[in-house]
Amino acid sequence: MPTEIGKIGKNVTISWLGHATFHVVAPAGQRLLLDAWVDTNPLCTPEWRQKAREGLDAILLSHGHADHISDLVPLAQTTEAKIACQYDFGPWLSGKGIGSDRVIGFNKGGTIEVAGVKVTMTAAQHSSTFFEDGKILPMGDPAGFVLRFANDFTIYYTGDTSVTMDMQIIGDLYKPDLVILPIGGFFTMDPRQAAYALKLIRPRYAIGCHWGTYPILTGRPETLRECCKEFDVTTEIIPLQPGESVS
Repeated sequence: MPTEIGKIGKNVTISWLGHATFHVVAPAGQRLLLDAWVDTNPLCTPEWRQKAREGLDAILLSHGHADHISDLVPLAQTTEAKIACQYDFGPWLSGKGIGSDRVIGFNKGGTIEVAGVKVTMTAAQHSSTFFEDGKILPMGDPAGFVLRFANDFTIYYTGDTSVTMDMQIIGDLYKPDLVILPIGGFFTMDPRQAAYALKLIRPRYAIGCHWGTYPILTGRPETLRECCKEFDVTTEIIPLQPGESVS
């Protein structure tokens, strides 16, 4: 079983599978995957490569880069999970044999309900392409998600992004309890930018991701905690390691 490292007290279990992929269990037992890099993810443990598939209800896709969707097709083939994504993913998914009855294509500002969870798509400042058959394919716009559970616990998964003032709006509108945000730098926010993002959002808890996978991703949770002091951020930083969970 994954290591339990702490308590957030809302009957929601969040497990980090490495890089930017998370497994979430809702209070009523629904299972969701945030992005789909599992089998080929160098940080994902052998246990989670199997466990991530078990009873999976939904997969949420933030954007089309390989470190977020490389294992989407095999996950779709071996589960019955719904796939919630930006609308322009649709043709690519259809080309992979994923039926339209499995795909919920919506867009930024829109809200759907999937696996009993209300999911709102938010803006993210990044890019979204996929390299396939010698070509670079456009994969719609990058996004993040706000997940609101039946017990009112709210997670904001920012997706890959830089810090933006939109985050203050998300904090005002949804008041997320937990924010999952990148801290690695180079391709996304580094710890100092992420600390400022937390100042804007004002959550009680935060988990850093998109770090440690490769040497170039130098940000670390302990650095994020130190950077929070500069901006008087009191958010509790939860320092997950790959395979660990918090609930």
